[in-house]
Amino acid sequence: MSLNRFFIDKSNLIDNIVTIDGEENQHLFSVLRLRVGEKIMVCLNDGIEHLCELVKVDKKSSQAKILQSAEQKVRAKITLFMALIKAERMDWAVQKVTELGVSEIVPFTSENCTVKDKGNKLDRFNRIALSASKQSGRVKLPKICNTMNFDEVLNKLADFSQIIVAYENETSNAKTALQNLDVTKPIALIIGSEGGFTLAEIEKLKNKNAKIVSLGETILRAETASVALLSAVNYELGLWEKDK
Repeated sequence: MSLNRFFIDKSNLIDNIVTIDGEENQHLFSVLRLRVGEKIMVCLNDGIEHLCELVKVDKKSSQAKILQSAEQKVRAKITLFMALIKAERMDWAVQKVTELGVSEIVPFTSENCTVKDKGNKLDRFNRIALSASKQSGRVKLPKICNTMNFDEVLNKLADFSQIIVAYENETSNAKTALQNLDVTKPIALIIGSEGGFTLAEIEKLKNKNAKIVSLGETILRAETASVALLSAVNYELGLWEKDK
């Protein structure tokens, strides 16, 4: 059975003792009802997981002593740019791509988006990503950005030499584009909204040297496309292989 996992700010580590407070301690104390002497896994969002033993359990804050630490190597830096879709579908996508190991999630608006950014999504996305990271055994949370507009996305793409865009009207097979990816370099994956991209937006993405690809004969929902494309990239990069 896997140990309960907690994500704690690095400033809460002093002399090999981790202080657990806030919502994480509330979960530990009130929900899980853990006791002194029990083992937990603590992540400081730095790529290292720490096996710890609880030495103090209290309603206000708890403490755990680090017994041993292990670094989990970062195997790929993949950023998912995903146009806003309906809330429940966007929540599902954030959960699943977090489980699949995405490094960064960038919500954005485009011309055919029917969902507007009301400025209240970031906290919810972060809570979903936290829960999914615990469930999937991640040691580092994905970074989730504030919603960008399409021009801001184009500017951010300057940081990437590998850009893949899923587009329902494209005929180019994704397999060739994915086979040529370099796992050592950042990768950008871009998924449009329920209304898809306009031709003008696709041309702007091509001007950023993006590779426009098809995900097959069927038209996928945006949230399905995000999971399908990320899964295909993970497979082509060998990320389905487990370290021995």
